[in-house]
Amino acid sequence: MKLFCIHGNFQTAKVWQSLQERMKTEFSDLDMITEDLYAKPFQGFDDWTEDFCGRGEVKANGEKSILLGYSLGGRLALHACLSRPDLWRGAIIVGAGPGLESEGEKKLQLDRDRNWADRLKKEPLEQLVREWDEQPVFCGIENSAPRNLDELDPTQLSQQFEVFSKGLQQNLAPKLAELRRPPILFLSGEKDSKYQKIGEGLAKSCPLVSFGVIQDAGHRVPWENPNEFVQALGKFIN
Repeated sequence: MKLFCIHGNFQTAKVWQSLQERMKTEFSDLDMITEDLYAKPFQGFDDWTEDFCGRGEVKANGEKSILLGYSLGGRLALHACLSRPDLWRGAIIVGAGPGLESEGEKKLQLDRDRNWADRLKKEPLEQLVREWDEQPVFCGIENSAPRNLDELDPTQLSQQFEVFSKGLQQNLAPKLAELRRPPILFLSGEKDSKYQKIGEGLAKSCPLVSFGVIQDAGHRVPWENPNEFVQALGKFIN
């Protein structure tokens, strides 16, 4: 079974390595493929989606795969589901929304992301990472996801904020409501009230979306409660 894993902002593909042994215990035939959003520059959601799905189809070699995306990676995984539903056996989306509804919200978010992009070109990375971790969305929980600042390229991070901003993303909720495959599991942490609300809403409006809450976790669910997270994946996939 191939599991394509897509990381979030201020992370690299290596962030999934700490979960690999737990996942292999749960899934004996697991082939974990980590998407590296720094591998090359992308022009936007459509450009990334076409490229990723093309690569995913080749690697899958005729078998349907599982998608796993966290935060930014979760938003990208939703695009992949909608673009090529035939490729995926299922998808797990962690702490990611389908998109903003109003143009006002989109403009505010785009302004915020462009500010991050601009600051990444000028200010010390260590300071910016510290500010990122102090945002309310992380529920005051110290980052437990593996991170090596030496592997983060501020120029590439800046580009991600510019092209993958939620301010540039269309609201995918109406399309998800019409989706007929694959099934999607949306997970959020017990302490992450923002994404609990989003997950509950999607589960009500989208027939293929189920929603689960992981206890003792905030936004960074896979690393804050890895045991319960992997168990939830196992139940969904099996």
